Amino acid sequence: MNILITGVGGQGIITLKKVLSYASIKEGRFFRASEVHGLSQRGGSVSVHFRFGKKVNPVRNRERCLRSISNGVNSPLIGRAEADLIIGLDLLEAARAVDFASVNSIYLANDYFIPFFQLSAFTKEDFLKIVKPMTKNIFIVEATKICQEKLKSSVFESIFLLGFAFSKKLIPFKEQSLMFGVEKSVPVKFIKQNKEAFNLPRTFERYSRL
Repeated sequence: MNILITGVGGQGIITLKKVLSYASIKEGRFFRASEVHGLSQRGGSVSVHFRFGKKVNPVRNRERCLRSISNGVNSPLIGRAEADLIIGLDLLEAARAVDFASVNSIYLANDYFIPFFQLSAFTKEDFLKIVKPMTKNIFIVEATKICQEKLKSSVFESIFLLGFAFSKKLIPFKEQSLMFGVEKSVPVKFIKQNKEAFNLPRTFERYSRL
């Protein structure tokens, strides 16, 4: 499976990569991941390519095992029109990832845009004009707004979207594996709130499916 995560610096994109990496390790999945950073640590464009194959079946011949479980995951980069799931924490950055989408791709976009000096507004309608001709499998979620309302901070928006993806069965990981990933990836003092963010989509849904 190929997952592309995109947004801007400071939105928890690298944290999501860590969570998925630990979840893959927990389940014995072969995976590769790559990060692409913009010009600044906070506010610059950031994307993560995350690719994983099937679970490991232990065999005596380690080399043969690795060949069998890679399942075509030979490069850490997702090719054009090869993303199965695109998670966008910023509407504009999600729209910019459209070249990685195909008719079968699923989009999970945060209904939030961070303005910058060249563009002061980018709406959900602007996003749909770009993405909808490519795929009709689109979820738009008010992750930032919900986290601000329920958890008093938007910093949990990335884990909220991960929880949404899990609740809609957009990713094949087990819940305990993802929780293991959260525990390994976030500071100890924030584990409880991140777990709350992960579980929030099950009880507090505010999204559009198009």
